[in-house]
Amino acid sequence: MLLKNMSILKFFIAISLLFTVMFSYSGENTSLDDASKKVDQAIRSLDRWDGPTIGPTLANEKHIIFVASDLRNDGVYFVAQGISEAISNTNWNLSFIDGLGSEVRQGALIRKAISYQPDGIVLGGLDASRHQSVLNIAKELNIPVIGWHSVDIVGREHSLGLFSNITTDPSDVAEIAALLAILQSQGQARVAIFTDPNYSIASLKANIMYEQIKQCTGCEVLSFSSVPLEQTAEEMPKVMSELLDKHKDKLTHILAINDLYIDFAVPTLENHLDRIDTLPTSISAGDGSQAAYKRISKEYFQEATVPEPLILQGWQLVDEFNRAFHDQPPSGYSAPVHLVTKENVDELLGNKEVYDPDNGYREAYLKIWSGE
Repeated sequence: MLLKNMSILKFFIAISLLFTVMFSYSGENTSLDDASKKVDQAIRSLDRWDGPTIGPTLANEKHIIFVASDLRNDGVYFVAQGISEAISNTNWNLSFIDGLGSEVRQGALIRKAISYQPDGIVLGGLDASRHQSVLNIAKELNIPVIGWHSVDIVGREHSLGLFSNITTDPSDVAEIAALLAILQSQGQARVAIFTDPNYSIASLKANIMYEQIKQCTGCEVLSFSSVPLEQTAEEMPKVMSELLDKHKDKLTHILAINDLYIDFAVPTLENHLDRIDTLPTSISAGDGSQAAYKRISKEYFQEATVPEPLILQGWQLVDEFNRAFHDQPPSGYSAPVHLVTKENVDELLGNKEVYDPDNGYREAYLKIWSGE
């Protein structure tokens, strides 16, 4: 099935307004028109810097260790690329150690990183709550630790000893993904939700999508599946086949916390092209891979994804560490949610591997660090 493009989406929204279709979210009654405004805002590119413009000048000769959950994950990889790029503009040193998707290995590597007594440690995609005991050691040694997607909140996390956690607000990401499904279906979405139970941020996103759909009067959550990201290749074909056999034409949308679920759902969807009249489309509340962008561009089983500005977040890691080194509070900055659809996907295809807003963030951070 060819997926609906944005012009059809807007037509559906206009028709729905005539009938004043209503649904509830975040405790308020909101029309599809109000939801459409949120979606339209998220589709727009971030073309001006809305982050910090003041802060301390750059500290001298610091050593940062980046403990990666798994550098094979595109999100972690591009954040690592971003911090590498930022540190190339300083006299700091940067080291990487890779957890390869193993929680046991990740914990051991955090302990190893602490033993080197660096000036700071990055948790690149590790769930901090699963490593609290070893993080307490870093806290006792006054080694600042900053997470990327390590907890489900933006900013400082005192109980786990994180100076800051960098992410687009996961609540906003999940909300916009669910709103798009509701809009596309004119308030009649029938969804399957996929999440990874091993990460609190993933669980938060999935639960918000679930509640958002449940609060839409005419919508329904048909299934809620917990599939670890590292098992998507093995598990998704079976889970998707069972879903399609059970619900057939009823399923309208797949809502996933990462594009990987859709990567491994597509072969099963292709196998059902001749068996089911109407196959579901997909929306990812996170990631933003080249494979996803290509599917969105071709309207092939995926309608949208919500990518993070990963290179920007790598630069933000350096800025947050610099604030820690000067005993200043974290900036608290969180990039606004950005929705990639057929309408704006072309800018992310071709030579551009990752969503990297042209908003002057590099110049802004360099200006702060130089004391200009």
